[in-house]
Amino acid sequence: MDVSVQSFPPATEVKRVGLLGAGVIGAGWATHFLRHGYDVMAYDPAPDGDRVAQQLVAAAWPTMERLGLAPGATPDRLEFAPSLEVMAGRVQVVQESGPENLETKIAAFAELDAALPAEVILLSSTSGLAMTEIQVRCRHPERTVVGHPFNPPYLIPLVEVVGGRQTAPEAVAWAAEFYRTSGKHVLELEREAPGFVANRLQEALWREALHMVATGEASVAEIDAAITEGPGLRWAAMGPCLTFHLAGGNGGM
Repeated sequence: MDVSVQSFPPATEVKRVGLLGAGVIGAGWATHFLRHGYDVMAYDPAPDGDRVAQQLVAAAWPTMERLGLAPGATPDRLEFAPSLEVMAGRVQVVQESGPENLETKIAAFAELDAALPAEVILLSSTSGLAMTEIQVRCRHPERTVVGHPFNPPYLIPLVEVVGGRQTAPEAVAWAAEFYRTSGKHVLELEREAPGFVANRLQEALWREALHMVATGEASVAEIDAAITEGPGLRWAAMGPCLTFHLAGGNGGM
């Protein structure tokens, strides 16, 4: 590793967040960080990326006002960079939220890695790709970390954090502290796993739902109602493991 972990700035002192990609997820991150009082600079290569992001943030902002804003929080603190290089020179951390395509992620991280100082942590919103694969062309892979949110990031607290094979443990810890400071609930994974945790669990339920529809055992509407009017309410408060543990009676399961 070419960079000393001591060179990472304190996560609690970050004030300026960079975003690569300002679509639905990127704009959702922008809304979250803006609400919590950060300055945000976004770069999106799409011709109408700036306009779309501004519309998405504006649509969500009344809800942010009702939930409560950090001192000085305003959508006016969102800027758009004319290039990745301009953004790289102005921010203290970058959250990448580009298309969920491995080659696209590899290229984006290689470009970010080349443009940013070695002490700037690079975060990816990938919903299932391994950071070990994304970081292969980075000169400083030790500072690359997955920070997978759930949509919309400004409403759903969870962010799953995990590094790749070449990621420094200190970078993972830094990312977790940064997200907690920004108001997220962090699930720090011990190691990479396909689909991380939450999507892995969702996929298991989704497979069974598709099977039941295909075999005529239940309709789409019935399956949705079975969750929203049943265990989904409990899971939101306790999760499936605690739910079954408590159902086991004295001593649990």
